Amino acid sequence: MKNKYKTGKKLFKHIPIYRSPVRLLIIIFISVFICEASIMFLLSLLPSISSWKWAILDATLLIFLLSPALYFFGFRPLILHITERKRTEEELERLRRQYELILDAAGEGIFGIDLEGRVIFANPAAARMLGYEVEELIGEIHHDKVHYLRPNGTHYPSRECPVYAAYKDGLIHYGGDEVFWRKDGLNIPIEYVSTPIREKGELKGAVVTFSDITDRKKLEEQLLQAQKMEAIGQLAGGIAHDFNNILTAIIGFGNLLQMEVGKDSPLNTYITRILSSAKRAANLTQGLLTFSRRQIISPKPVNLREIIKGLETLLPRLIGEDIELSVVLTDKDLIIMADSTQVEQVLMNLATNARDAMLDGGSLIIRTDIAEIDSEFIKAHGFGRPGSYALISVEDTGEGMDENTKDKIFEPFFTTKDVGKGTGLGLSMVYGIIKQHDGYINVYSETGRGTTFKIYLPLIKSKVEDIKTSDLSFLRGGEETILIAEDDASVRELTREVLLWFGYKVIEAVDGEEAVKMFRENKEKIQLLILDVIMPKKNGKEVYNEIKRINPDIKAIFISGYTADIIHKKGIMEERLNFMLKPISPDKLLIKVREVLNSEMTKKKV
Repeated sequence: MKNKYKTGKKLFKHIPIYRSPVRLLIIIFISVFICEASIMFLLSLLPSISSWKWAILDATLLIFLLSPALYFFGFRPLILHITERKRTEEELERLRRQYELILDAAGEGIFGIDLEGRVIFANPAAARMLGYEVEELIGEIHHDKVHYLRPNGTHYPSRECPVYAAYKDGLIHYGGDEVFWRKDGLNIPIEYVSTPIREKGELKGAVVTFSDITDRKKLEEQLLQAQKMEAIGQLAGGIAHDFNNILTAIIGFGNLLQMEVGKDSPLNTYITRILSSAKRAANLTQGLLTFSRRQIISPKPVNLREIIKGLETLLPRLIGEDIELSVVLTDKDLIIMADSTQVEQVLMNLATNARDAMLDGGSLIIRTDIAEIDSEFIKAHGFGRPGSYALISVEDTGEGMDENTKDKIFEPFFTTKDVGKGTGLGLSMVYGIIKQHDGYINVYSETGRGTTFKIYLPLIKSKVEDIKTSDLSFLRGGEETILIAEDDASVRELTREVLLWFGYKVIEAVDGEEAVKMFRENKEKIQLLILDVIMPKKNGKEVYNEIKRINPDIKAIFISGYTADIIHKKGIMEERLNFMLKPISPDKLLIKVREVLNSEMTKKKV
């Protein structure tokens, strides 16, 4: 039946009358005329009907006969037109709401501009990022409103605006080195895409999508800083070993010469100056290693309050009498895992930096407190991990810094001091030490309003260990035999001379293999090993392990001028072996030698 209906309808469409509405209308009117005439003729045979009844009857019949035509050609198209228009309007409204929801939900800023650069629409994200209400942007010239200055603050002519390029050349334009200026006068770095709008092939404007890339810029700056640190670290690591060997020889032989000539000799003044210069060079190397976090530290639980208290008598002499020092300490114990010497170095460097910023005097305040770092803090400051921290604030009333200077203060060799008055490593060392202690440092400063450094160091729950002082009587000589394995001739000769000077017997080896050989030949005599960590043929750790198979009770002191990462790779620090970092002074070497030998003697007695 269904197929028959379709076939019939299809055949019916071939009738000319059906296909032409005009013909159909003519036929309808002819049919109506014939029907009307026929009916009127028949009614005329009824003489009893009055004229007014004739009129009513005639009109009724005419309406009845014309109703299909009026509906088909008049009311029906009108109804269909109104219905279609309403449906179109509803669809347009649905699409408008849908697009509006998409714009509102978008996390990126989106706005449209016409050929004059006026904003014709903007989504809430765009308004929020720019600090405006949407209504404040509509109708405004985009460039004059948010893009009138370059990143460096200079005037930005609208004719050079890259955002406008899309509706000028009809191409899509991308940009990542621009800033938009907020209502509050601050700028935000943005990345944008400007896409041309066309209507029937004619350019009508552009749609601009942009993102606030402030967080990405911060990460890029942190990465750049890390890369600088890595580069400096590689440089420092490259020179540290050889440089420290040279300094060990200079300082060591200088000390021996000083002991030889005596304090009353006129040569002692020159020797002292030589030693002073050598120690400055050693500090410079250590500063580079500290900045790059390749310096070896010895962290243990310490009370920060006690460290600062211990510096209270030293700092006034360091900063001078024209600067008033105030130390405000919390009454709570601030136990941190740190190398106390390194923490002292941080405070002294910051105090020195503050002193140099207050040439006409001022005040320096050191405060401590407990700080809690949470997600809100991290979001606001851009650094940190959740937890409890010891907070050190170092505030001065000096000349302060501008933003450009503040951004560079932790860079190595950057200094605002005159030539010869600063190495540019003081704050770099501070930065390196804090990072090596898993801490954070932030600086607040304005020109003419002083500077405040805030340091965050993780708190721990361990107790502070009692510190036992070394007995300086260890410096007395002994008769023990010591095997020295060192590939650097000057360091080996110095170590030999120092030990012989104080009564020890010495056997020398120039590399790892010779050290093992010499021990096999003299295993009954040798009571201590002094091994360079990195040597040809066998390194110090390999020598030690091989000799321990011969004599499990043998003790060793490891020395090296290499950086911390290399020392850790050799397993020296993990196994808590005796270690000394070059450059080594004779007195420190002798103390360590006596300390290790005496500990072995005590162990045997027990």
